[in-house]
Amino acid sequence: MTSPTRLFNWGIVGAGVIARQFAGDLASVPGARVARVHTRSGKLPDGFASLVPGASVDASLDALLADPGVDAVYIATPNAAHAEQALAAIAVGKPVLVEKPLATTSADARRIASAAQAANVFAMEAMWTRFLPAIEAARDIIGSGRIGDVQRVQAELAYRRDEAADSRFFDPAGGGASLDLGVYPLSLAMRLFGRPDHVTGQWRAARSGVDMAASYQLRFGSMTADLSCGFDRDGDNAFTVFGSKGALRIHPPFLKAQRLTVFDGFAARLPLIGADASGPLARIAGKLPLPGRQTRNYDFSGGGLQFEAAAVMKAVRAGERSSKIAPLADSISVLETIEQVLRQPPG
Repeated sequence: MTSPTRLFNWGIVGAGVIARQFAGDLASVPGARVARVHTRSGKLPDGFASLVPGASVDASLDALLADPGVDAVYIATPNAAHAEQALAAIAVGKPVLVEKPLATTSADARRIASAAQAANVFAMEAMWTRFLPAIEAARDIIGSGRIGDVQRVQAELAYRRDEAADSRFFDPAGGGASLDLGVYPLSLAMRLFGRPDHVTGQWRAARSGVDMAASYQLRFGSMTADLSCGFDRDGDNAFTVFGSKGALRIHPPFLKAQRLTVFDGFAARLPLIGADASGPLARIAGKLPLPGRQTRNYDFSGGGLQFEAAAVMKAVRAGERSSKIAPLADSISVLETIEQVLRQPPG
């Protein structure tokens, strides 16, 4: 257990875009600092050093993991490296936060969970969306019964990417739309409604064989969720929950949720300005006053990774070994869902 009064020292594995974002967002977390960074070259790219003043830079992962002053490790390397690096951190007793996806297979995710439990070490997937204030507010709204019994969910996360031979997004070792994008709507649906009792879906292959696009149909009792992801288009990227009394829309991009709209009664069903509306005209119409529609803002500075970082720090300082908001069992279930759909022949 670490003292809540002293600095909390992070070790960061990797120095790409997401590692840089994490380091920058730590500036808004009281008591947090980056003590060490591991890169294969032992050097930091331009612009990174100013975010981690005084941090040691190591070409060796072992050197970072051996430092008794490092309180937790954030793994921000390509997907295919997550499992082995997480297991290495757990083996030496370091609490670990692993960038999404936790691993590229559910089998490796279970290895991480088993190792963390056996070693009595904290481990969590960096599914940062779960920790945003707007998502907690959405859970409260749904739980209050304001929109009635939840009947269906509609969500999409898609950003167009051209397939290139050297792109990590299309690399058979950890690439694909589902592992990069689909984990977000799947994980959020499980955060809000639990784990599904029935899964179906379809996917379309890129030239490299990974999924260019995929859709998931989940059933939670009588409730259904239609979720999709893709590199083949720029999507609406909203997450909408439809209930018997109204609806709740988490505005795009929902993975960085900062705005919610609650629709009461008839307002949810209007074709242009209701909960299902999307596109340029809907964005314009959404600014017009409408009885039964209430929008709430949950703005924050930075990229939003500070909320998960603060949660990890609090848990580690308290001697906890898992996260109630992002349990590893959910991370495993997301990967199992993806595997169930991708085992089918592509359409």
